[in-house]
Amino acid sequence: MPQTTLTFIGTDTCVPQPGDDTASFILNDHILVDCGWNAAINMTRFGHTPLDLDWVLITHWHQDHYLGLAGVIYYIGLRQPEQTLTVAGPAEAVEGVVERAKAYIGWDKPETKVIALEPDQELQVEEFTVTTARTRHKVPGLAYRFVDTRTGKQLGISGDTAYLPALAEHFRGVDLLVYEAARGLVDPPDEPTTSHSGVGQSASIARDAQAGRLYLVHTVPADKTEIITAARDIFPQTYWAHPGERVVI
Repeated sequence: MPQTTLTFIGTDTCVPQPGDDTASFILNDHILVDCGWNAAINMTRFGHTPLDLDWVLITHWHQDHYLGLAGVIYYIGLRQPEQTLTVAGPAEAVEGVVERAKAYIGWDKPETKVIALEPDQELQVEEFTVTTARTRHKVPGLAYRFVDTRTGKQLGISGDTAYLPALAEHFRGVDLLVYEAARGLVDPPDEPTTSHSGVGQSASIARDAQAGRLYLVHTVPADKTEIITAARDIFPQTYWAHPGERVVI
C-alpha cells in the first residue's frame, strides 16, 4: 500500500544550531521543499541523497531557504548528470536564483527545469496536486497545500509568514500542517512590518483550519517546553519537529 510521508531535513531558524538546518522537508522521499544551508549533506544523514529528488519547491527567496540549492545541483551533476531536476517557486526570482546557483558552481548538469509560481495556482508535482497561497513576509512567498492523489492524504507547509487568517482556509482539513513560529512565545502585532508568526498564531491557524496535526518549525529551541505548552493550550495535537524525523501521514 502506498504511504504519504514527510521527513524533516531541517527544523531550525535562519541561523541553525549545530546538528540542524533551516526548515526543509522531503515528501515521499523525492520532493524537497525548501533547501537549507547544507541540504545535500544533511539529506545523507537521514537516508537520502539529492539523487532521490525529482523536484525542489521553494517557499520564498530569503537566502536561508535556498542556500543549499547549489550543493544539491552540484551533487546530482557529479553523480548522475543525466538526471532532470525541476525547481519551482515564487515567480519573482526563481529563474535568477537557479541561474546564480549554477553559475556559482560553474556546472551545466543536470538539466534543470524552472517553474515560476503565482498565488492561487494549481500544479501537478508527480503524485501530488499542489495549490499555492500568498503569504505575508518581507519578500513574496507561497504556502503550499499538497494532496497525494494515491492516498488522499493532505499536507500543508506554511513557509515564512506573519499571521494571515486566510491561510486557515487554504489549509482547511489537512491531515498534517507544518507551520513556522519564528517569533516564539510572542505573537507579534498586526502591522505591515510583521513577517513571522508567534506560536499562538500558528496554533490558531491549525485550530481554525481543523488540521489533524501541527508540527512547529523555524522557532526557538531554547523555549521548546514553553512553546509546546502554549501551542497545545490552543491546539492539543501540536508537536515539535525534530531533524531526521519521518512522519507517515
